[in-house]
Amino acid sequence: MQGQFIMRGLPRALARDGWWLTPDAPIPPRDGANRPGTLRAPQRLPLILIALIAAGDLLFWQHAPGLSLALFSGLILAAALALGAERRSPKGPALLLAASALPVIEHVQALSLAFLIAGTLLSLAWLRLPPGAQSPAIAAAALGLARTVLQAPARLFRPVKALRALPGLAGPDRAPALRALARNWAFPLGGALVLGGLLIRANPVLSRALSELLRLDLSLLDAIARAALWLGLGLLCTALLSAESKPAQLPRLPQMRWTLGLNAGSVLRGLWVFNGLLGVQTVMDLSIFLGGAALPQGMSHAEYAHRGAYPLLATAMLAGGFALAARPFLGESRLLKPLLLLWLGQNVLLCLSSVLRLDLYVDAFGLTYLRIHAMIWMALVATSLALTLWQVMRGHSNIWLTLRAALLGLATLYACCFVNFAAIIAAQQLDQETRTSQLDRAYLCALGPMAYGAVRGTSLSQCIAPPRVSDWRDWTLRAARVGR
Repeated sequence: MQGQFIMRGLPRALARDGWWLTPDAPIPPRDGANRPGTLRAPQRLPLILIALIAAGDLLFWQHAPGLSLALFSGLILAAALALGAERRSPKGPALLLAASALPVIEHVQALSLAFLIAGTLLSLAWLRLPPGAQSPAIAAAALGLARTVLQAPARLFRPVKALRALPGLAGPDRAPALRALARNWAFPLGGALVLGGLLIRANPVLSRALSELLRLDLSLLDAIARAALWLGLGLLCTALLSAESKPAQLPRLPQMRWTLGLNAGSVLRGLWVFNGLLGVQTVMDLSIFLGGAALPQGMSHAEYAHRGAYPLLATAMLAGGFALAARPFLGESRLLKPLLLLWLGQNVLLCLSSVLRLDLYVDAFGLTYLRIHAMIWMALVATSLALTLWQVMRGHSNIWLTLRAALLGLATLYACCFVNFAAIIAAQQLDQETRTSQLDRAYLCALGPMAYGAVRGTSLSQCIAPPRVSDWRDWTLRAARVGR
């Protein structure tokens, strides 16, 4: 076995230049990586956390969330880059985070917050992966990061046993054990402190009750809430920046050979019967909507629409499941494929009929959030059935269809983040009032400030105030647009 030859007193630069003389010697780090005075990542972490806490105080304290959320997520990504800048280029993670922050910049709501959180986790996970990482690896790493952060609250239920069970807590391994303990408690304590501090500040009843209970004046209570915000931000950022996560195992999509006890004969006979029944329904709808056929006595178009819109949608969704179950038998009869294509095409028409029915109902009784969501869902089902029809024609697998249907749903949710549904509902309700003299004032007044642009100049402007933007921190694009 060969030993390592070391010349004592040899200058460091010359020793580095002669690294290749040693068999199987590792390549030395680049100049500057271990240069005296250069802080390593663990040494930089406290300074970065202090900077993030200061930025969070400036962005969030006594200000409603808005543009500040997008800015703070960008600062977290920059901090992660500063802790591991040598790992990869930040271009991809930065673009992903920017795309996920756009919905929050447009308007702060639950859906836009979900996109921001998911985008932040994916960007941080992507930044830690080597160059060339594919989408499945990024998703697995993001799931692992989220699991590592979210699993910490489970350890709160066994604090004493956890403390005693930590190896080396009283021995030479005390530092790793304490670091593990800090990681386990960082997220739950940080989240509780941030949430509690904001609730105390926003809820005068709660702040007064706490002040009376603790006999503290409000200035001291504000100081406690602010300190809680600082501590919470520090713990949350620590959990995100220093969590040692293992990539989660992505769930494998099954082959989805759903036969449901069917065979080629039953599928063929079922398609003959189902197409016949659906053909009768399609002809009747076309005769009513396009041909002007009379409805049963005493039934209005609105009642006809309300009675049929949702059952027909459920029928179309069941049709998609039947199409997936029938696919494995297409090669056993030359009639199965054309009958299945006819079945899918009729169900697309069925979805469009549901949309027409719902439109008639909205025209009679007005637009609401539920009815808008139903229209979007009907359009999604119709598009998914059209994808299924294309899948059958081209012979693609069910996994191909599942992935594209999921991507279609995700893209639809992303697009919905940029639509001011409150203004659309208010405008339609006001237009309906001019035609039918019917107006649901209570519902319109509950739409909130984002409907102000549609009701400005009407009597409803007394119950709907314009959105308030105090400064750049709580600014959003929709609030600025409605305010103008």
